[in-house]
Amino acid sequence: MELALLFMTLPFSIYWCINEKAGIQLSIVFLLSIWVVFLYRYVSEQIPAGIDLRWIAIAVIFTGFIFLRKPVDSLLSKGGYRAYMFTAAAAAFLMIIYRPGVETVLPGGILLGMGTGYCLNKKYIGFKSSDVFQKKGIAKILILSARFLIGMAVLAVIVIRVENIIQNFSGSQNIFLYSFLCYMVISFWVFVAAPWIFIKLRLAGVYNEQKIQENE
Repeated sequence: MELALLFMTLPFSIYWCINEKAGIQLSIVFLLSIWVVFLYRYVSEQIPAGIDLRWIAIAVIFTGFIFLRKPVDSLLSKGGYRAYMFTAAAAAFLMIIYRPGVETVLPGGILLGMGTGYCLNKKYIGFKSSDVFQKKGIAKILILSARFLIGMAVLAVIVIRVENIIQNFSGSQNIFLYSFLCYMVISFWVFVAAPWIFIKLRLAGVYNEQKIQENE
């Protein structure tokens, strides 16, 4: 789990510090890649020797991302909240239904939390990471550094706590459910709580300021 979450720090950082849409898109690609690697472990015995489908599948995913980036961007810009939630829930369900396990529920849990978080952010928070590039000099560096350090510090604490919870309940019949919920908590921090804190600390702007003020 540690390696998989370390793998996810790149799209998380992009979401916080560079461009929220690009961060979401890369998170989806990375999660699919992690899922493919985990799934490969269960079917590798049936594959002829010398053929490593993990890298083939990951290459296909990244290639698909290149060609589907514009349609996905259009969906994120114009799609409804119900569509986001349904798509995220369906994808998360498909990720875990074939071979449920602590490893395979990781991408599913994070994906569902990400879909929920994106909807909440778009509707109520309005976090916009790219606004920092309007600033110059030391101010931009300090803001980006603050976002990264705050986000990663809390993420590290949550991950450590999640690992302890999963270990404590490893013998439970509901371990997969607990793991799934724990990974959703990680995703909730990344895509909802951290952006909200950044805005409150004036480390980020909002893309629909009038609507956010009305909600407050």
